[in-house]
Amino acid sequence: MTLFGSLSSGVSADRTVQSDGRDNITNVSTVGYKNTQVDFQTLVTAQTSTTFYSAGGVQSKPRQDTGVQGLLAASTSQTDIALSGRGFFIVNEANVPTINNEFLFTRAGSFFQDNGGYLRNTAGFYLQAWPTDANGNVTPNNTSLSIANQNVISTDYLGTVNLNRVGGTAAATTTIGIGANLPSNDTTGQTHKTDVQFFDTLGNANTMSVVYEKTARDNQWDVSAQPPPDTGVLTLEDSSGNAYASVGQLEFTSKPNESSTVIIEGQTYEFDTNATITAGNVRVTVTSTSTTAQDVASLIARVISNDTDFDTINNRIKVDPGNSATILFSEDGTRDIGADPTGLLNSSGAAAARQSTAFTVRQTSAGYRDYEQFKFDTQPAANDTVVINGLTYTFDTAAQANGTTTVTIEGTIGATVASLEAAIEARDPEFASGANTVRVRTDSNGANGTDTLVIEALNNSFTVTWDWATAADVPIHPDGTTPYTDATAFTVDKSNAIVFNSDGLPSSFAITEIEILNFGNGAADMDDDPSNTSQITLDFGNVGEANGMTQFGGEFTPVFITQDGSQFGTFAGVTISTDGLVTALFDNGETRPVFKLPIATFVNVNALGGQSGNVWNATEASGDPTLREADNGPAGQVIQASLEQSTVDIGEEFTKMIVVQRAFSAAAKIISTADEMLEELLRTKR
Repeated sequence: MTLFGSLSSGVSADRTVQSDGRDNITNVSTVGYKNTQVDFQTLVTAQTSTTFYSAGGVQSKPRQDTGVQGLLAASTSQTDIALSGRGFFIVNEANVPTINNEFLFTRAGSFFQDNGGYLRNTAGFYLQAWPTDANGNVTPNNTSLSIANQNVISTDYLGTVNLNRVGGTAAATTTIGIGANLPSNDTTGQTHKTDVQFFDTLGNANTMSVVYEKTARDNQWDVSAQPPPDTGVLTLEDSSGNAYASVGQLEFTSKPNESSTVIIEGQTYEFDTNATITAGNVRVTVTSTSTTAQDVASLIARVISNDTDFDTINNRIKVDPGNSATILFSEDGTRDIGADPTGLLNSSGAAAARQSTAFTVRQTSAGYRDYEQFKFDTQPAANDTVVINGLTYTFDTAAQANGTTTVTIEGTIGATVASLEAAIEARDPEFASGANTVRVRTDSNGANGTDTLVIEALNNSFTVTWDWATAADVPIHPDGTTPYTDATAFTVDKSNAIVFNSDGLPSSFAITEIEILNFGNGAADMDDDPSNTSQITLDFGNVGEANGMTQFGGEFTPVFITQDGSQFGTFAGVTISTDGLVTALFDNGETRPVFKLPIATFVNVNALGGQSGNVWNATEASGDPTLREADNGPAGQVIQASLEQSTVDIGEEFTKMIVVQRAFSAAAKIISTADEMLEELLRTKR
């Protein structure tokens, strides 16, 4: 080995041990910093002779232990996040990345909101995430795309987390829970009510009253409710969507003007103060000095006198007991009630009622009414029979034997139906003469006079069996349907809303949902239509359990009223779950998912390319990133209000410095010794 070779070897050693850099110590407090380890390898000079040695040297090989997990430390900021696992957050140098901005990877989760609302860490890089819908499902960042791709790092699918754009929220009520004790010793007709508040889709608070009425049947209660103010129709439904009861309303806010019109069941009613009435319309006589309430009463009276589907017995139309300027439409099973108030205007040309669009009150399902209507379209033939409540009635012109009752076939259908009513009242004590349990009426869509028989059972169910010579002539329902089959028993019965067993616990509930339509404030209908919002689930408790409605002795006792939904609320903060779901919190107590953090993993994390700002880029040696959802496999969990500490061990670093110092001194000794030998060689020449 030559003297200059010795010098070069010493210089190589000193230069190399100096490269055991001090980045570790200077970054001991850097969030997410990974310790750099400097290894050494020999530099060997190829030998040209077996009798001569040429010195080589040493070379440093720095290696950053990127895959080492740092300790997690608690933070006071809710936007500080850390990873417990092998993954990396995805960041970008721009708050609104373009194709010219590089996506990078970091473990430094010290993010904060900048003046634009974007989450940026202390190194100036912006956090990237998948946008989500209100249910937490990932959606594309590019709104022109319909399908999210969670495997591609692109501005089409990733967006910068911006908390300023979260906005406010309001949640519609979807469930109302009611618990109360209904007195077991109440008499028929006694009522109690529960006032309930709920929220529409715009966050407005609405109120309605749920009324419980004791029926003539033991342990059974009816339930009713009116539409809240400024809504059109409220329908109580069972779990299959059948209407238990449906009520509509028309709330007059001012006196209707001359010639104003309203359409009810297809008939136009026109308000008029003189004899000049539009051809085809039904005149509602009013005066210039009449009040709004008087005009409402005049309209109701005119509807009842004009349309036989409405009368003072069935209460399909009536004045609201709580507001004399409001009309209530209560469907009794006859047919849907359609109302169109678009032509109802006041003297200023504005709407004279809160309801300004057409609405429909739904027909009550047969299983939820204890009466039935039988419309005769043709005269019965001689010897046609009907069995009602176990008693046989025979249509003929002469008396019948064998315990039957003759119903005289009269000259008109109306007269024949009236004879049937008289026969029932005379023979069956359950249908008292002069009461309304059996009566006749005229179907407004028919032309046969009093062509419809109405039979009601208050205490028990009963069957009706028609046995006619011509099966096609069996009576039909007023709505035109044919639910009655010849020689087949039809049961008239009502499944009441709440039925209790003898222990005071509920045995069945007929009502499970509430449909509310035509909000005057612009809120969406609660009708399960995908374009609107869901109906309100009415929870009276579980069958057989005392966790809702009960019927014990004592007073009516409300126990609880619960409902979800909320009024409008503004953004108040975020929570980030371990699976990376970013959920916005609002001051009304509501929450809404807004982003989901993707976690990038690599086959060889120690081969990532380091850049300033404690970020890395993918290299050929590291492999391409794989995007994963957090809390899944190697991705690790996202920990909110925490930061990953540097992996530098300060004690180990100072120990290494001592070793480096000794190595440097030894290498320097090589240089000084070679220098002395060279000095001696020069003296030899002199």
